Order: sequence, then C-alpha cells, then structure tokens
Amino acid sequence: MNNKALTLSLVMGVLAVFFVQSYVSSIEDEARKKFGTEVLVITARRDIKEMETVNETMLEFKLIPKRFLEPAAISLEKKEEDKETSRTLKGLAGTVAVVPVKKGEQITYNKLTEASIRTGLAPQIAPGRRAIAVPVNETSGVAKLVKPGDRVDLLAIIDMGGGKENKIAKTILQDVVVLSIGRYVSNNVARTVEADPFGGPNKIRSLVEDFSFASVTLEVEPIQAQMIALILAGGDSAITLSLRNNDDTDRVNVPSTVFGDLLGSDAAKLKGGPGKR
Repeated sequence: MNNKALTLSLVMGVLAVFFVQSYVSSIEDEARKKFGTEVLVITARRDIKEMETVNETMLEFKLIPKRFLEPAAISLEKKEEDKETSRTLKGLAGTVAVVPVKKGEQITYNKLTEASIRTGLAPQIAPGRRAIAVPVNETSGVAKLVKPGDRVDLLAIIDMGGGKENKIAKTILQDVVVLSIGRYVSNNVARTVEADPFGGPNKIRSLVEDFSFASVTLEVEPIQAQMIALILAGGDSAITLSLRNNDDTDRVNVPSTVFGDLLGSDAAKLKGGPGKR
C-alpha cells in the first residue's frame, strides 16, 4: 500500500512539473508572439557620468524582447554571450559618454563618441554670436574656479594715461556665458590627444581637472568682441571676470569707478583742498 502511495505521489509530482513547464512555455511563447524574439542588448552595469571614458567593466549584455529595444541600441541577434559579444564590448572600450547614462539603461550609438582632436567649439556657439578668448590668471579668473557654462561679468581696468589716478574700472559686459576654460569644453570631449615625439602611441590627457589654463573663452555679440579686443590691445588695460549665480540674469547700470571714488571726502585732503590739515 505504501509503495502504491509513493508511486502515485511520484507520478503526480512528475505531472505537476510537466504542467508547470508547459504553462511557462506557453507564457513564453505568448510573450514572444506579443513582444518579439529576444536579443542581447548592451546596458550600463553602473551609472556612467557625462564625459567619462567607457571601459568593459561598465557594460554588460542583457536578454530582452526585441520590441523593447531602443532605437540605435547596440544589440546582437543572439541569446547567449560568445566571442562575438566579447569583441563588441571590447570595441566600445575607450569611447566617451556624451550624456549621463543610468545603471541598466541601454547603450545607444548616439550616447557615445570617440576621443578626437577634431572635436571643436564652433557647433556650440549660438548663431549670431562669437567666441573670444580672454587671458586670465589666479586673480582675474576667480582663482580659476570658473567652468564652462558659468556666467560672468567683465570688468575692464582702462588706463587713460598719466598715472594710476587716471585709471578707470568699468563693468563693460554682464551675464556672459563661459564656453570653455583653456581647451576644456563641457559639452565636448574633455581631453586632448597629443602625438608622441618618439613615434609611440598618442597620449590622451584629461582636461577636466586642468587648472593650468591661461584663458577663458566667452560667447559675446560681434560688437562686444570688438570692445574686448580693443581693451586687450590697450597696453596696461586689463579684464577681470566677476562670477555670478547662474540663476541671476539681471543686468543693472553700474557706474564707472576711479581712485577718487575710493577715497571719497579724503580725496580733497590729498589734493590740498580746504579740508587739509
């Protein structure tokens, strides 16, 4: 009796497994009919920052229904990883993410680019405007803490001749967009490719944390570019950047400043006026 019960239990167990597998298979067949066959697609294994260099450890393949494949996604008509999938991942090593990519997000061709010396600034200049570089140092460049995308005012120190008493400080431009610092452009490949003088492979150097820059490139109107060029050609005249909050776009009338304004009523004393003691 016990043997019959055991045999019956085994038969029922086998039947239960068979029915479950059949049910799962029917669900899979229905899903394939509804969503299409499955393909391997490359996804981000972790968050990838904008302008970050991509390597194989940041990417992985995932099997998804073809219907869920994003346009331009990098995929293979396979169900298992093999040598071809490995070559595909290696082929993406060294590329640069042009936009932030979240963990699990599909990798598409328009999210990656190649590091190249041909990437330029010109496409980022608004039509009708011009890019012009202004020399800066630790003082005039806000301790070199400005970055692409910041907005600044331009203060000009104009030498009128006859000593520093005749120098004028004037805010000549307000709310000007910083396009780049040195050769670092925020929406471009933040690196430079330098040829090895001894014939070796090119050296790729990141410019994101480069504080050795000596100029800042600004986006201005053509007439403003002329004003800046005139001031920079004025010998002892100089331009200082004044950083502003990105949400502050107000433009106010700022009067010029001369040394007499700094001294106030004491200016008369120094000139031997009636207040002299």
